[in-house]
Amino acid sequence: MTAATQAQSPAHDLTPVQRALIMVPMCLGASLFILNQTNIVVSLPHMQGTFSATRDQIAWVLTSYIVAMTIAVVATGWFSGRFGRKNVFVWALVGFTVMSFFCGAATSLEEEVTYRMIMGLFAGPIMPLSQAIVLDTFPKEKHGSALGIWGLGITVAPVAGPWIGGVLTEEFSWPWVFYFNIPLGVILVFFAAVFVPKVERNPKRHFDWGGFVALAVAVTMLQFILNRGQRLDWFDSLEIVISFAVMAAAIYFFLVHSFTTARPFLEPAMFRDRNVIIGFVFIFCWALVVNSPVVLLALRLQNIDDYPVETIGWLLMPRGLGGMFAMLIVGRVMRAIDPKHVVCAGFLMIAAGCWIMSGWSLSADVTEIWIAGVVYGMGIALVYVPVTTFAFATIDPRYRTDVSAVYSLMLNMGSGIGITIAIIVLTQAVQVSHEDLSQHVSRFNELFRAPGIAESWGLGSERGLQRIENQIQLQATAIAYNNTFWLLTLWAIAISPLIYLIARRRRD
Repeated sequence: MTAATQAQSPAHDLTPVQRALIMVPMCLGASLFILNQTNIVVSLPHMQGTFSATRDQIAWVLTSYIVAMTIAVVATGWFSGRFGRKNVFVWALVGFTVMSFFCGAATSLEEEVTYRMIMGLFAGPIMPLSQAIVLDTFPKEKHGSALGIWGLGITVAPVAGPWIGGVLTEEFSWPWVFYFNIPLGVILVFFAAVFVPKVERNPKRHFDWGGFVALAVAVTMLQFILNRGQRLDWFDSLEIVISFAVMAAAIYFFLVHSFTTARPFLEPAMFRDRNVIIGFVFIFCWALVVNSPVVLLALRLQNIDDYPVETIGWLLMPRGLGGMFAMLIVGRVMRAIDPKHVVCAGFLMIAAGCWIMSGWSLSADVTEIWIAGVVYGMGIALVYVPVTTFAFATIDPRYRTDVSAVYSLMLNMGSGIGITIAIIVLTQAVQVSHEDLSQHVSRFNELFRAPGIAESWGLGSERGLQRIENQIQLQATAIAYNNTFWLLTLWAIAISPLIYLIARRRRD
């Protein structure tokens, strides 16, 4: 191991107590990052009333944050190498905490969108840097267990976020969704500044402006399309068509530029590692099913079962509990059996959870909701930790931050695309099911000629016809949810064997 490598990987020089103190800001920082992507959703209607904004205008509070965060993730590798990983991580936490105050104190929509954009720029580096620091804090043989502990927060946060946001908004007001970050941020800054060790940096690291701008434009346009496409009716909107054209041109320029320039924006060494490439592809495929079932389940519980927001939050918690349990044991399981079998089993558990959800009637049983959530949550954890361990197993420690940044980018993009595809499939399935069911509602249907049926529904009145239409819409929506969950089941089963393409880790 070279001196440079040792500087980047101080794991063998740290005591167990030092590692534990380092893990505090890493785990909480990643949790806070994920939490702020989900807790704001519940508060948007209240913010809309405060700022007298339209639905389209208030959506920019979420869109601006996601776009800025994505751009910051792209640049994390360079900033970390140029200014030092610890410095960037600490200042990202400081900026995130400060902007949380300004977001809560905003007095106009313009201020809120601006502050959220700046907040997203500071939030971007938190996730990839915390992951890279965790990997450098522990030796390779303990990466599985370390990532399992680190992953506890990122497993629970997506589920707890809407519930926490709902409680803070209802009991206090929407600014407290942001003020909630401040005390946690102060604690994180202290732990990170005091206990996270510094690593070697490269003050002369070259910055490829052409590659950065092209990649930033591409991911910005993609996030813009994903966040506004459904609202603007996709490619029927000139705005979406132009955004797609700009994205395609930016991707083309980025690829051509990267293959022709001497020093491209993304470190070429990472793309020469087979495990890293397969890890990027695999985590993207996994991300397609990591959040889409949760979004669909939350919508179903609200639209069909008519649960209030607080109850929905509790019903989603089993996913987090299952994930927590699996995260705690996955490291030991990986040492006992081939980690590839663990990943395959994890995907089959994801499929099992989605399969359970695909068979629900109009009223989902609470026990079934809990069982599906626990099974699905365990599957999520059993996939993430081994795949991440595989992806970083053979890469030079000097490139861990760069790989982690791209890894986070693939995860965010996959999650966004997965949710978008699920919503599109759901919307189309509702229309198809509605048309199919409507064909059976006519005077030629023998069932309506049975004694008392026509009278009980009041088919001779406009009110009776509306009752039938409402029932058709409800049944069509339930069928659409089931069909969408079934497609997610098939996808999880289909990609489970891909893990066997990853090579065994090399011995140091």
